[in-house]
Amino acid sequence: MNLRFVLPPTLAACVERDAIPTKVEIDLGDGQLLTPEKAGSAAFGNLPDAQRAAAFALGKWCGGEISSFLQLNRKQVADLLGMLRGLPCFYFANAPKAAIPWNDGELLEVSNLVEDETIENESPPVIRETSAGKFEDEFAISVEAWENYRGRPIEVEGSTEYLMVAMPSSEHPAYKPALRLLRKGNFLRDKQNQHWWWLRGRAKVLDFLVEHKITFEQDFEATFTDNFREHTKSIREVTVRAEAKESDGVSEVTVSIRAGDAPEADVDLALATGANHVESGGKVYLLGKAMLTKAHALQKQLAGTPDAPLLRRGLYHLPPEQVTQAEELLAESDPNFKPPEAWKSRSSALRDLDKLALPPLSSELETILRPYQKIGVAWMLHLFRNKLGGILADEMGLGKTLQTLALLSCLKNNRNLTEAHLRTSLVVCPASLVENWRREAARFCPDLDTFAHHGNRRLSSPDQLAGYDLVVTSYGTLIRDDVLFAAAPLLCVIGDEAQHVKNRRTRNAKALAALQSRGRYLLTGTPVENSIEDLRSLVDFLMPGALPPVPANSRGDERFWHEKRFLAQAAPYVLRRNKKVVAPELPDKIEQVVYVDMTDEQRKTYATAKSSAEREIVGLEEAGAGEGVLRMKTLTQLLRLRQTCCDPRLLDDSLEPQSSAKLAAFREILYAALDGGGRLLCFSQFTSLLSLVRQELDAETIPYCYLDGSSRDRQAQVDRFQDDDSVPLFLISPKAGGVGLNLTGADHVVHFDPWWNPAAEAQATDRAHRIGQTKTVHVHKLIVTDSVEENVLRL
Repeated sequence: MNLRFVLPPTLAACVERDAIPTKVEIDLGDGQLLTPEKAGSAAFGNLPDAQRAAAFALGKWCGGEISSFLQLNRKQVADLLGMLRGLPCFYFANAPKAAIPWNDGELLEVSNLVEDETIENESPPVIRETSAGKFEDEFAISVEAWENYRGRPIEVEGSTEYLMVAMPSSEHPAYKPALRLLRKGNFLRDKQNQHWWWLRGRAKVLDFLVEHKITFEQDFEATFTDNFREHTKSIREVTVRAEAKESDGVSEVTVSIRAGDAPEADVDLALATGANHVESGGKVYLLGKAMLTKAHALQKQLAGTPDAPLLRRGLYHLPPEQVTQAEELLAESDPNFKPPEAWKSRSSALRDLDKLALPPLSSELETILRPYQKIGVAWMLHLFRNKLGGILADEMGLGKTLQTLALLSCLKNNRNLTEAHLRTSLVVCPASLVENWRREAARFCPDLDTFAHHGNRRLSSPDQLAGYDLVVTSYGTLIRDDVLFAAAPLLCVIGDEAQHVKNRRTRNAKALAALQSRGRYLLTGTPVENSIEDLRSLVDFLMPGALPPVPANSRGDERFWHEKRFLAQAAPYVLRRNKKVVAPELPDKIEQVVYVDMTDEQRKTYATAKSSAEREIVGLEEAGAGEGVLRMKTLTQLLRLRQTCCDPRLLDDSLEPQSSAKLAAFREILYAALDGGGRLLCFSQFTSLLSLVRQELDAETIPYCYLDGSSRDRQAQVDRFQDDDSVPLFLISPKAGGVGLNLTGADHVVHFDPWWNPAAEAQATDRAHRIGQTKTVHVHKLIVTDSVEENVLRL
């Protein structure tokens, strides 16, 4: 059994369009051919290894099921050649019984058209500067190879009607890549002189020159004869011109493809028919594929769709929020592009933070803030001046709260930055952080008149709100008092721990979006927790409707194109720094996975829970239960297995403490840390497990602090641990203490059970590894071997 790929006889033209219609068949070996649909997916398992790998690749490209007729791009066909090199799997449609022959690893009449130009196994590449000022790798030719070569150069002779390339010996540093280009360009070797390669025909010659003349001239150091230069002096290149103007906050951008004084109709016709040149006034204007591809990609970006046509002149309207990314694209396509002054003032500082104006800080804040924090304040202030919003997404522990308070202090003390009637800013955060915000404001910005709107102490009217510089409330309170806050004109709205609004359909997100404010900011160390939709929701709050959504019905490459475009447009409005870059003085964080084997009692409990879960799920399937029911039951049973890994007493309270292998490992880590004067944070997602750990600590009279979702003395517990070195341990549940805490008193972090969201786990770890920490932080992740924990960790 073998795979067959039937290619069109007009392959060269199809490659030009990067759309190659391909027929897929299965040869059963007896002359019988089957389509993939008739053969079924199981048949592919009987193919030889290389062909099975090719079938797997096809399945990915088809979205699962392989079809009889596919439209592949050049790279996909090249990938198939690489997987099936030397195998008789390829045929032309006009000769379906004769396999296309291979010659020295190349499929005749196919490889030279589709395979990549880059030569493998060469020395490091030469890097040259292009006309756009960008650097790119061209061909793998080392500087030493050029210095050691003493032979003749490559020589190019010809005109607009023919080309003759004289190749020197194979010792020439560029011999292999040059030969590859000649073969790809359909040059023919002279029968009399094997060093000469010929190309005839005006269209072929112009096509080759527009794509590869600069490569031969600069990368291969070829010599062009005087005769060639005389007969090609009429050749010019088509250029891309970009122009922009802004009026009333809306920018009008024009992108045009120009061929000197050639009539516009001629250029339109050339673009529509795929011609490689336009002739006018005795000059030949080349339409280079690379240039047209870049112009088309630019037009797609500006139009907002991967299906936008290639136009001689395209007109586009952009809102201010899309200008920063668009300016970079326009400058890359047209080095002479001159952006409007409004663009320069808004975008240059977002691209280069060093161009930000220094924030007008008070003398106290000037002393307190680190250099990177001052840049953060300047960045937020720049966004405020330009009526834009932003996400401060610094890693946990770098002082996002302090930077935000400094911004509000600048706005209060420099009233020329704001409208006279706007005074009050609102911070919305998890309930557990309201008091922390109030304390931080009192500590670092006592000039801000601050009120914590929470619990029984709540304001009742917009007029009362207007009496404060800063009001801090929780997401839950905002929902309850949404009418009050929606009616109040606010200076700034700041959403802390912004992952609480990552789903724009939730009440949290809707209540935050209903607020009226001059400036909008979000703070989060994890702007993308699960998918790009998280960031999509955050940007929708900051700049409603400014960045186009990813179409809900888009799939595959189309969806990837829209997502990539959205990320590029959102990037200027997300500021993220990591500790290694901006806080190199911060001590190391050493992470260690501690594997433990189950005790005999634990293994029996685990096996019983696993077999019970399997029986229950199979029984539900046989009873015809719906997918939702099965999913919930599966998650419930996984939860039971995870609990057994932590401590089998969570399922069987008749067992003894020594039945938990993890509890024994935790004791070893705890006592080793205590002997060295260390202090620990212990996280577990199961409060019932933390209760069992507390019993052990109480029995051994080890003092500790405790925090879970039911705790009412959160700040008191935090203060006790930070201020009292005699308390060596803090037991914390993630929902209560995974965010918003500064616990630099600890230098050990124990994750009793693994988190299935690495970003959230890192947030919890950073309660200790943050600014203010002076010791190396040791992170211990307890994992039970041969269990669901180890399997998920491996995934």
